[in-house]
Amino acid sequence: MNITLDLRCGVSGDMLLGAMIQYYSASHDPSWILSDLSEAASIISETRVGFSTIDRHGRPAGRLEVKWKADYDRIRGDRLVGYLRRAFESSGIGRTGREISEKVMRRILDAESIVHIVRDPLEVHLHETGTPDTIVDVMGIGLMYETLEMDGAWIQSTPISLGYGEVVTAHGRLQVPAPAVRVMMRDIPVRSGPVLGELATPTGVAAALVMSEIWLDDRSGGDTSVLPGHVVGSGAGKREYPPPFRNALDIYVEDG
Repeated sequence: MNITLDLRCGVSGDMLLGAMIQYYSASHDPSWILSDLSEAASIISETRVGFSTIDRHGRPAGRLEVKWKADYDRIRGDRLVGYLRRAFESSGIGRTGREISEKVMRRILDAESIVHIVRDPLEVHLHETGTPDTIVDVMGIGLMYETLEMDGAWIQSTPISLGYGEVVTAHGRLQVPAPAVRVMMRDIPVRSGPVLGELATPTGVAAALVMSEIWLDDRSGGDTSVLPGHVVGSGAGKREYPPPFRNALDIYVEDG
């Protein structure tokens, strides 16, 4: 089985996880996944994970909603890793899923440590990535990777659209893409735009880096390229833009 992640409308943790859950929900009830993720993230703060299918420019897309009670200013990397490992114990995730989740978390922390000029990634203080939805996205992606048996698949990705403009962070207004994304995108094909806003987040880029064996170039992954296979899952981004920009991540599968 060959899988293509279409990142031409960007990538975030909730977009990728939403697409994976929609893929799974075509033939299975995903309620156990939402329950597992809600319980896992509640280690930090009481959290509820919801999933719905919405219309995004005439095509269905999965929309992940994560809500939690308390606000957090900063969490150190070692504490977040500790939360993730405790979350593993309260879920049905196996070895393959844990390995993927820990690799994604490590990518995030490595990038954040470079941005914050901290030698040990476990000592970096996190803001936007130090919240329950990071646990949901990171563990959820590992759980779905394992559940969908993607370990034996050949996974490739299109270039990532980054958006443009500014994003408001704990450090003030920063140019898109965010600093951690700038660190991670050094060796992969990316494109500025095509719309105003942040299209690529640290968690999403980290997950795409961990999952992808190969990256298509601009010619083979451009906007007009026909990707191999058929769409099995779509994950909607938070913002809705006018057509033709759909702001959804699609997963294509080509049997063989």
